Amino acid sequence: WRDMNLELLDPFRNSFPEVIEDTLEEGYATTCAFNRKGTLFATGCYDGRCIIWDFDTKGIATILKSKQVHPITSVAWSHNGKKLLASCNDYTVVVYDVLSGEAESVFSFSCVVSSVEMHPRDNSLCVLCPQLESPCLVRFDKVSHEKKVIPEVQEEMGREKKAPKNATGTVASFDRKGDRIFTGNSRGVITIVSVDKLEVLHHIKVSGGGMIKSIQFNRSSSGKDFLINSADRTIRLFTNPERIQDIEQLAEFTDPVNRMQWKKCGFSCDGDNVLGGSAQKAQHSIYIWNKDTGQLIKTLEGPKEGLIDIEWHPCRPVLTSISTVGVVYVWASNFTENWSAFAPDFKELEENEEYVEREDEFDIVDEVSKKKVVHDESEYVDIEAVDDFDPDADPDELVWIPVVIPPPTHPQRMDI
Repeated sequence: WRDMNLELLDPFRNSFPEVIEDTLEEGYATTCAFNRKGTLFATGCYDGRCIIWDFDTKGIATILKSKQVHPITSVAWSHNGKKLLASCNDYTVVVYDVLSGEAESVFSFSCVVSSVEMHPRDNSLCVLCPQLESPCLVRFDKVSHEKKVIPEVQEEMGREKKAPKNATGTVASFDRKGDRIFTGNSRGVITIVSVDKLEVLHHIKVSGGGMIKSIQFNRSSSGKDFLINSADRTIRLFTNPERIQDIEQLAEFTDPVNRMQWKKCGFSCDGDNVLGGSAQKAQHSIYIWNKDTGQLIKTLEGPKEGLIDIEWHPCRPVLTSISTVGVVYVWASNFTENWSAFAPDFKELEENEEYVEREDEFDIVDEVSKKKVVHDESEYVDIEAVDDFDPDADPDELVWIPVVIPPPTHPQRMDI
């Protein structure tokens, strides 16, 4: 579905959004996330609910509720789209079944979990980042869960040693294939850990030494890089090669004029652009740079409201942003009508013109007189093979939530 619609998009349109196209208003949104194909969009709310939107119709598909009524700090979709993780402000993480709307399991921590992320291929594995503890890897099912602390190191005085308590890991993220976990701490050190054995493979010291605020990987089909958002007001682009010792910094993205902090960073759907959301309290600004040249190509200016979260659509030049008043803004390209795209010889008229038709231009021609096209009937036509557009596709993936039609209610008989 996703790849068929990509072929219908205008190749000459901008690959980045330009204007606010729509708003999603239901509850007070605090965080958001798309499913893998971008058909469903989840927002976590201040009252503990998770709203699932049908992103094509912009209508509510379902609402997920649990006993927790505290603000949602982060949401994440499973690879098959059937589960949604939500971390709450009451030290808990809830696993929802999207179809039934029920909470499958709840696990608690000793502090608030600031972010959650599902494994890109395993539907029962996730990484969590408690605010006062080290990030942990959690494998869960409906009845139990197993938590393992992710090891970290820090670089100091030219030697390696275990990270002290004042250098607690702040963020963690799976790489694109899910084989390694990248964690960042308050000292500006990135630790790379294997998922299967939780062994430290490598670590790098980010220049500037600022706290690592977020790690975002390029999830596109050709993505081999990742972004680091640091507290020194700089977004850095790194390579992500197979040999981790070859990781190197490629570029830096900053606002040289205002020197602002960045609330969040990320990649465009095709991986060619980098975006950063401003952390100013009364400024809803989103910056878009070209990844290869580092040139600023667009600045999106929203309402005079702060920005909480931003998310780029997985396969369209569309992004969503959440303001400090809990409203979700949908940004899209500025569409202009171009009828010549449908017919190459189409000509737009400024005003009505008189047209003189040929004598036989609109005559009905007998179908029998038309020349028949001869087809080779011996040619083999394959009707079973399916083009493999998405190598990571899951045959059991949930793309849309089916509409449940309530049974008809019989009207009461009225005595006349």
